[in-house]
Amino acid sequence: MRSKKENVREVFPATIDRLIERAQDAGKTLTEADIAAELGIPMDTFNFYYKKDKAPAEIFDQMRKIYKQFIGTLYIERVVLTDDFEDSEEDEEE
Repeated sequence: MRSKKENVREVFPATIDRLIERAQDAGKTLTEADIAAELGIPMDTFNFYYKKDKAPAEIFDQMRKIYKQFIGTLYIERVVLTDDFEDSEEDEEE
């Protein structure tokens, strides 16, 4: 298991979409319902994770184990920047 990085989290919808895409490239049709069933979670829980873009780390680990042939050790992550940036009006022409 990887150590957790600060301000970084895995992206559930993008991971699912990439998994389905890679499976399709390999000639296997994989649906969201198939993935939910393999993960042992109800479809409404799967949809909740997908909509809220949050899922427990165990779900990602389980996906990498079950679908190793398609996603291997793929990590799709979102970096959250915590610094505020101010727009510079000097860059704009009048």
